[in-house]
Amino acid sequence: LGYTFQLYFDFSGYSDMAVGLGWLFGVRLPWNFDSPYKAINIQDFWRRWHITLSLFMRDYVYFPLGGSRRGVYRSYVNLITTMLLCGLWHGANWTFVLWGLLHGVYLAIHRLCQLAISRLYPRSNPAGITIFISSGVTFLAVVWAWVLFRAPTLSSAKEMWWAMAGGNGLVLPGGLLARM
Repeated sequence: LGYTFQLYFDFSGYSDMAVGLGWLFGVRLPWNFDSPYKAINIQDFWRRWHITLSLFMRDYVYFPLGGSRRGVYRSYVNLITTMLLCGLWHGANWTFVLWGLLHGVYLAIHRLCQLAISRLYPRSNPAGITIFISSGVTFLAVVWAWVLFRAPTLSSAKEMWWAMAGGNGLVLPGGLLARM
């Protein structure tokens, strides 16, 4: 969680400073972050996170691959390919490649679920608890993927995931443990 927020505050902070400095000189730069951790699904996350990179990847990778114009299956392949390339853009390391692959799979699963839900419940509109759960699942999926972004090796990512899942035991602060 610490890394999750550090990454956001670091990226968003310097982007906001650049936007503000641009305004001082009369240059209008685009916003780059729009409260991404409030996203209700992974597609919404990518609309809010590093907006300029997301738009670049959409316009210069996803659309030229055919976007969603060549059928449902092909759109999944295009999403995953685009995110794989986004991972490579961040670094030539297997952790970045897998980070991109994971986000591509997240986006494909989201799109598949959207399709299934729209066919099963054509007039449904998500309400409070559904949005709350969806936002929580999205946040956890993003936190899970940040491990790959931060880890220097795949084995260290595996160790971190193991620890996050409680594989090393659960340690609570002394006062909290006594109250339980």
